[in-house]
Amino acid sequence: MGTSTDVPLDPSLVALAATASLPIDLNDEALDTPAILVDLDILDANIEGMAGVARRAGVALRPHAKSHKSFYVADKQLAAGAVGLCVATVGEAEAMWQHGVGDILLAYSVVGERKLERLRPLVDAEVVTLVTDSIEVAEGYSRLARLMNRRIPVLLEIDTGMHRVGVSPEDAGAVGATIAALPGLEVRGILTHAGHAHDATDQLGIALVARQEAREMQAAREGLEAQGIEVSVVSAGSTITTPYLSAADGITEVRPGTYVYNDLRTLSCFACTPDQIAATMLATVVSRGPGRATINAGSKSITTSRMTDYGFGRLLGSPGTSFSRLSEEHGVLSLAPEDEELRVGDRVRVLPIHICVWMDLQREIYGIREGRVVERIRVDAMRRSL
Repeated sequence: MGTSTDVPLDPSLVALAATASLPIDLNDEALDTPAILVDLDILDANIEGMAGVARRAGVALRPHAKSHKSFYVADKQLAAGAVGLCVATVGEAEAMWQHGVGDILLAYSVVGERKLERLRPLVDAEVVTLVTDSIEVAEGYSRLARLMNRRIPVLLEIDTGMHRVGVSPEDAGAVGATIAALPGLEVRGILTHAGHAHDATDQLGIALVARQEAREMQAAREGLEAQGIEVSVVSAGSTITTPYLSAADGITEVRPGTYVYNDLRTLSCFACTPDQIAATMLATVVSRGPGRATINAGSKSITTSRMTDYGFGRLLGSPGTSFSRLSEEHGVLSLAPEDEELRVGDRVRVLPIHICVWMDLQREIYGIREGRVVERIRVDAMRRSL
């Protein structure tokens, strides 16, 4: 596969000095902060673990690349048995295709002629499947297919309870038949995202969301089949709900994403254990006050994502210390008594609330083993939001 690592990055835009000879310690001045660290042993175990979950469930694994946006991680996922990748934007699809990924699901309705025009090379190469929940979006796909004299595979998006996008299961048959009648389109199946699993308050609640997800998809499938449409793809399952789904539920593929790194959201939803969180933000204490330390990681690096239980995040190894507030470049910590010894210049590691957003804010992250930086990792599709 191709790579972007032979194109040098502007050294002012990355944390690790271009002249640094790896491995280096986390306190080495060649590594500036804030910087995202990824424990490669945990990353590898997470990738193998989810591949095993999919194999045992009898479903294909199509990881969502928006959680890492990295060729380095994508290659590991494909080597572990993933059938292809899922992406969220045309830009992410372009990046992964240019890297050499040959099976891409763009799980977002593509609206607008400029975006459709950019999809031409991927459609011509027959590497992309598109998603829609409306006739209007499908008509755009049909125009593109006719202009290129190609057939474009399409999945119909189903609303299984999140109420963000998707047609209701009872309307799937009628909508699917109308889309299938459009020139150049081939409706291959259905897709959903049960993101409302995050709202469950216990593990049983998450299991119930997954069961509903499977039931609603079965109903949608039956609606399409009643219209004479063969359903070969039933795509569901996030990092949170995948463990509760299997081929016995009629699911053919799952699309977890966060699992590669995990975060405090997946931890709170029983989808990982603390020792499966691979990513942390290395930050430096820049100010001290009574009961307070301020670090150089604010909303522009750890984001404003927050949770009731964890606030804006937690320090690795210091569960009693919490964030009291964030501004753009400052994170203000309320220190637990055991962390009062922190001084200006000390380095700390912040656990993420929502890792997917972190990965859209850094051009390069750093793989560590046994507490030392051993690898530069490009975030190749960073800021490809168009």
